[in-house]
Amino acid sequence: MKLFKNLFYLIVLPSLLAFSCNKGDEASDATITFGSPSDNDTLTFGQELHIEGTIKGNGVLEGYTFSVKNLTNGSYIKPETTVSEHSEDYVFHEHWDNNVSDTSTIEIKVEALLNHEGEKKTKTVTVVCLPQ
Repeated sequence: MKLFKNLFYLIVLPSLLAFSCNKGDEASDATITFGSPSDNDTLTFGQELHIEGTIKGNGVLEGYTFSVKNLTNGSYIKPETTVSEHSEDYVFHEHWDNNVSDTSTIEIKVEALLNHEGEKKTKTVTVVCLPQ
């Protein structure tokens, strides 16, 4: 019986404490801020789309996804990228040169994964890109 009790204190109890502590650190909300671009900006042909911003959680986030999509034709300009590092905050920074052949609405989408339950916080910004 003493062996069982010692094993419990050495193995099971620390595992339970570690799990419960991590669970309490999970984020329940996040703030996604775009420094650039501003919503509804217009870019001329050849102009650079400069995308930067931050994600700040009120606890540890599970990661985030980032994508840039041409909503006019449905194609991805920058495929969805997933960052799965656990952190309380992230910085994203991307560039793309406008080379569209038709006037297009471009959506920049960032989704922060809040916790193990799969809850997300999403923010999108759209810009209009003009052809040559």
